Amino acid sequence: MDATLAGFEAQGFAIVPPTDRARLDRLRTSVRDLAYEILGVAPGDHVDADLDRLHEHVEPGDPATTFRLALTRVMSEQLDVGREVFSSFESQLASLVGVDVLAQRVPNVVFQPPGDPRPTELHRDAPANSPYEVVVWLPLVDCAGTKSMYLLDRSASSEVLDFHRAHPDDADGFQRLLDERAVLMDVPYGHALLFWPGLFHGSLVNREADSRLSLNIRFKHLFAPLGMKDPFRYFTVLHTSPLTRLGLAFERAEG
Repeated sequence: MDATLAGFEAQGFAIVPPTDRARLDRLRTSVRDLAYEILGVAPGDHVDADLDRLHEHVEPGDPATTFRLALTRVMSEQLDVGREVFSSFESQLASLVGVDVLAQRVPNVVFQPPGDPRPTELHRDAPANSPYEVVVWLPLVDCAGTKSMYLLDRSASSEVLDFHRAHPDDADGFQRLLDERAVLMDVPYGHALLFWPGLFHGSLVNREADSRLSLNIRFKHLFAPLGMKDPFRYFTVLHTSPLTRLGLAFERAEG
């Protein structure tokens, strides 16, 4: 297994550098260009500054949501985000899901200008998503403090879930436990947070000076259990091995 994934099984997550930084940089530049095209604003000379200052062109609340949805749509139409992300972090992702890979068709785009009143609430992706997936959380800007997301590791997520099952009506106790266990992730641009869907995570109101723009996208092995998502609508086949292609051709021929 890739050395940067040390601790992934125990913690349920790892923060990793790309195996192809140039490819990641090209993806970020393309996202910047699409974002500024949507806004009708000429981009500057520095991609990081342009993305940090997106809030100068988009108001919080409904305008920010409208912009995020528009960016999601044009990215899905014009960029092969799943392939670009997988290829940028191929060493680590192949170590986790193998070479027969399904990628989420439409990436999730998160845009949080400073003070935006709509952070992502505490949740976990499994069991709706398969517990055999990995989530790639990819910030396109440096993310720390309230500009980032919070995460509960494998042990803390189990503790929170056990508490909720034992005390389903104790909202105050649940919130105290969450506050004690949640950790805001420090993920600079040029890294990705890979995490297991069974972990609790979310975000706070962004109290930092700059905007947060991030992507999250899921990958899983072609033959791993699917969870509750429709595989034909939610995923697309990204890679198959020669052996798998032989096997699929054989099964088609045999009827």
